[in-house]
Amino acid sequence: MKRPFKKSLNQIPQEEAHGGTGSRQLLLSKSDPISIFMEAMTKGYLKAGAKFDWHFHDKIDEFFLVIKGVGIIEFKDDKPMKYQEGDLIYIPSNIEHRIIASERDDNEFYFIRLQSE
Repeated sequence: MKRPFKKSLNQIPQEEAHGGTGSRQLLLSKSDPISIFMEAMTKGYLKAGAKFDWHFHDKIDEFFLVIKGVGIIEFKDDKPMKYQEGDLIYIPSNIEHRIIASERDDNEFYFIRLQSE
C-alpha cells in the first residue's frame, strides 16, 4: 500500500544531467512509492549560457515548467522553441532535443517524466 511521504529539497544532492553543463536534483524516481506512470520528477538548473545537451527519453513524455530564466529548446527534426519564466512545455517521447539558457540569465525548471507507452 502506498503511504504519504515528504522529502526536503535542500537535502537532495545536485548531479550532472544530459551531458552539457547543466545539473539537476532527482526529486522523485521509480524507487519512490509513486504512480506507476511517473518515471521521474526533477528540478533542473542551467547557469547563464549553459545547456542540457542533445538527448531523448525513450517511451517517456516530458513536461516542464520554467521557474526562472529564458532560453531556447532546439530539436533535431523541428524548428527551435523559445521559452521564458512561466512557460509549460511538453516534449513527446523519443524526440531528440537540447535546452540552452540565454547568455544573461540563470535558469530553473521542474521536469515531470511520464510513461507514454
